[in-house]
This record gives sequence, structure tokens and C-alpha cells, in this order.
Amino acid sequence: MHRRVIAHRLNAKRRTADVLINDKVDFSGLILSKDEIKGLKSAGFERPSPIQLKAIPIGRCGVDLIAQAKSGTGKTCVFSVIALESIILTMMSIQVLVLVPTREIAVQIKDVMNSIGQHMQGLHVNVFIGGLSIEDDKNKLKLCQIAIGTPGRVKHLIDSKLLSTSSIRLLILDEADKLLEENFQDQINWIFSTLPESKQVLALSATYPNYLSEHLQKYMRNPTFVCLNAMDPTLEGIHHYFCTIPSHSLPHKTFDEKVNHLLVMLSQISFHQCLIFSNYQIRAKNLSETLAKNGFPSTHISGGQGQNERLDAMRKLKEFKCRILISTDLGNLSML
Repeated sequence: MHRRVIAHRLNAKRRTADVLINDKVDFSGLILSKDEIKGLKSAGFERPSPIQLKAIPIGRCGVDLIAQAKSGTGKTCVFSVIALESIILTMMSIQVLVLVPTREIAVQIKDVMNSIGQHMQGLHVNVFIGGLSIEDDKNKLKLCQIAIGTPGRVKHLIDSKLLSTSSIRLLILDEADKLLEENFQDQINWIFSTLPESKQVLALSATYPNYLSEHLQKYMRNPTFVCLNAMDPTLEGIHHYFCTIPSHSLPHKTFDEKVNHLLVMLSQISFHQCLIFSNYQIRAKNLSETLAKNGFPSTHISGGQGQNERLDAMRKLKEFKCRILISTDLGNLSML
């Protein structure tokens, strides 16, 4: 079987305390199945990060869990391990539902789960997101144990009697702070109302605003909290650089000035790949073309593109066919 490595190599460079534990513990100490330990090893996971070490054993006990930790410290692995351990591989029905705020996150989670579960015979993980064919969704639902999707598409599939929720025993809210914002709230409430009463709920987030606990407890029973670095969400190993750009009465002149400074910065700072955010779709496209002309292989992603175009852009980044991805804010465009 093809080895799919998705984890960081711990010894490749110095790791900071927010992603590395001092204890000499590996995943075999978390009482996981042999196939999952084998999958974690094949995927490149050597030792659990702090959030994985604390949250996985609690989640495996079947209790409702609210977990907060910095982005990039391994929260996806946390709920992936718990989900994979919870399913019955001989039962071909949806047992785990994962809700996410954007389509691209859904695809990334599927890749992680398939990588960790690569030695689990009969595992079926599928993505259900807007912009893709409903007919394809119908076919995927015939063989699915873990469904990952955006709220709008999942609601539509449930409402259309295409997705049965009767066998769901685990609900996962990834990027929970985003899912509980006003634009998703009605959809999340409706989906939750269709799920069996007896189920486990996991909610994970990089930030922990004050409202989150109160909102989440509406969906949970006596949840356990695992919160790391709630007051400091920035990774310790991150370096910050900035340029102050003079304003201009003509917007295109300001944009040109930003591009010139960006080219200087990219030339002076060593990096493997880079993600750039843009407020406007047309600027994202223009910037991508400009960077490519200046020797930085780039692509862009925006809500104005078809979903297959967006997935292709993400695929190029993952396969190192481009060094830079320019993205607009996709959050409000990914509800379906």
C-alpha cells in the first residue's frame, strides 16, 4: 500500500514546546487499535503533540469534549483518531458526521483520515460539499461510514432524505468558533435536531472566545474541557514581518506599491511555500499572474471559481507544483 506521509518530521528542525512533549510517550501508549497505530506510523506521526496526548484518551472514553489548541498543533489528528476508533467497519452506514466551515477544510480532513486509517480494511470516508454534483453524493452515500461536509450541503442531503442520520454516534464540529457564527447557526441547529439523542459530541477550535463555551454546551452533556494556550493562539515558532505601504488616492497605484514590496519581501525571506490572502477576487488572479511572471510559481483560489478549480488549486499546492497560493476569504462562500 502506498505510504502517505502527512505529519511533520520531528527531527527535521527544532520544535517548540507547543507542538512537542517532553514525555517519552508514543501513540501505542494511548491504547489504540493495532491498525490505527500502524496507520499513524505510516502517516509519519511519531509522538503525540500536547493536545493529542491530553484530548485523545478523553475522547476515547466517549464523553463530550471541547478542545482548544493553537492552529498547527494537531487537532485534526485528535478527532480523526477518535472517529476512526469509534466506527464499526462491517457496518455500512454513516456513524460519524464531521461539520466544517469551508469546503477545502473538508477535503483536507478526508485526506488525514484516509492516511491515518490506511490499514483499516473496509474504511469509507467521503466529503459532501457544495459546488459538486448531488448525483455523485448519492453514490458516495451508498458506501460511507464517516461523512465530512459543510453545513449547507449536509442539511440539504438530510432534508432530501439522501443522508440518513439514524446511525450517527459521533458529531464533530471542527473550527467550532466559525461554525457557531450567525451565518451558520440556523443550519447547525437544524442538523443537530435530526441526530440521535444518544451521541458523543466533539468541538475543536484554535481560539476560545467567551461565547464559545456557552453556545457549545447547548449541544453537549457535561462536556470535558481541554484548553491549551487559550490566551495566546500564536505558534511559538512563527516569525512576523511587515511593511508599511504609503496610501495613494488611486487604488491601483496602492496595489502596485503593495506588489512591489511583496516581491522584495519574497526575495529576501527564505520559504518553501506561502499563502497570501487577498480581499478581492480580481486582485487574487492578477497577483497570481504577476508573481508567476517574476519567478514565483503561483495559483489562486476564490469563491468565484468552480469547486473543481478550487480543488485543483489546493492540489497544486499539496503536490508542490506551485510555491504560492493566493486566496480570498472563502468562509462565507462555503456554506453549501
